[in-house]
Amino acid sequence: MVSCKATYLKSIDAFGGSLATKIGTKNISLGALLFSALVMTGCSESGQVAQDQTSMPEPAAMSAERPNVIFILADDMGFGDIGYNGSEIATPNLDQMALEGMRLDRNYVYPVCSPTRAALLSGQSPLPMGITGPIDDYASLPSDLKLMPEYFKDLGYQTFMVGKWHLGLAEASNWPTAKGFDSYYGFLGGWVDFYTHVFATRRDWQRDGVTLYEEGHATDLMTEEALRIIESASNEPFLMYLAYNSPHSPLQHVPVYSGLNNYPEISDRSVYAEMVTHLDAGIGRVLNSLEEQGIADNTIVIFSGDNGGALNLGASNGELRAGKRFAYEGGIRVPGIIQWAGQIDSGEVLDQPIAVHDWLPTLLEAVGADPSVVVDAYGESMWPAIAGGERVNRKPMVIGVTESLAAFDWPYKLVQTRDADSGVFDYELYQVLDDPTEQNNLTEEFPETAAGLIAVLGAMPEAEINRLEPVYNNSPRYYPSAITYDARLQPTQEPWAEAVTNGTLPAQHE
Repeated sequence: MVSCKATYLKSIDAFGGSLATKIGTKNISLGALLFSALVMTGCSESGQVAQDQTSMPEPAAMSAERPNVIFILADDMGFGDIGYNGSEIATPNLDQMALEGMRLDRNYVYPVCSPTRAALLSGQSPLPMGITGPIDDYASLPSDLKLMPEYFKDLGYQTFMVGKWHLGLAEASNWPTAKGFDSYYGFLGGWVDFYTHVFATRRDWQRDGVTLYEEGHATDLMTEEALRIIESASNEPFLMYLAYNSPHSPLQHVPVYSGLNNYPEISDRSVYAEMVTHLDAGIGRVLNSLEEQGIADNTIVIFSGDNGGALNLGASNGELRAGKRFAYEGGIRVPGIIQWAGQIDSGEVLDQPIAVHDWLPTLLEAVGADPSVVVDAYGESMWPAIAGGERVNRKPMVIGVTESLAAFDWPYKLVQTRDADSGVFDYELYQVLDDPTEQNNLTEEFPETAAGLIAVLGAMPEAEINRLEPVYNNSPRYYPSAITYDARLQPTQEPWAEAVTNGTLPAQHE
């Protein structure tokens, strides 16, 4: 485990200023904060370790029944948009979750949404699947790809999905309920109007394949659905994938602005901040519901971003370089937290890298199953690192999209960019542990390391030639000014679900 002194210093650095300014934003008792601080340091007054943190029980011995699993994914939330990383945006519930759980300091994902979602659910690299960007509406996952809910159903789990899918829209055979989820509530496309639930001229809001016509902000509706699942789940363990679309564009005022962010005027950043704080409040309700139902101690909860923040839409990645769509740290290193009361030490920081492909084998091992069952796994179980503080010497890995790829052999990282016009590749080598802002290009100083990582990139298999090439279809910047932050998109065509099931969706883009 992280040492007592190291944990204390990291915690003070991470939480010192931001949380202190936000205590008034949530009903957090002084006793709870003091307790969290004591647990976080893990030290007694004499400086000795207060309790034995050197060993963790084996997963099979943790509980007679398997734990529930909730994976919460935020959309386009930057590294610098969470309180514990120094943001001015109020995120009291996520800050408290980090105090009570483990902060994932090197949490890596893909620089856009669809590859991250495919990697999360499959444990595989999405690049050989042809998912090298936000997936086109008419593209889809490989038909034989086994996903996370199917692995968990093999273990007797109920499986639920709430929120954004963005892994295939035009074929019902690729919808969540056809891919192992017992129920699905949310939208299939890459974005949606938070109020009218419209994506690309059609209503995109459904339950199990049937369009819903209901009022409400998407974040609130997703939270309410998650609460229903938690409150109604039987004694059988459940897996819930809660994929919020906030704070992805379109930038829209939330129903009730709390005033916590105290911006002097309305701007992209201020509206974006509203959306983040609103998201945080929803996550707080989910965590509180686990407590109220008495299942918090038997539930693993993970929070993660899906890619770096979009800098042109109000997000911040702190001091990290670049943002969404780029394989620099600002595009692929995102906030992350894992919490499991009594099993993961409070206030710890995981400083070794964990990547989105790792979650499927990691969670399987956490619930007492065999992580090696993951088909063609690109990720590896990080449970020994999370639960026992072991150093996992991982294989080199590649993360990125067509025009911007990164190859890691920790702590070295090679960034490959390609000029869209000429097709010429450029390479930059960084030691990201010491140089997280990627300022010192080491390609000339360490040519052999660079050559080795270029070879790792070259070894990636080609995308299947018969697959549709995914294209960028993310939201246009619909709300560029204060006047239009209250705009609402209206549907002009048949809803997506019925157009697909009725066979009236055009065979090609309109």
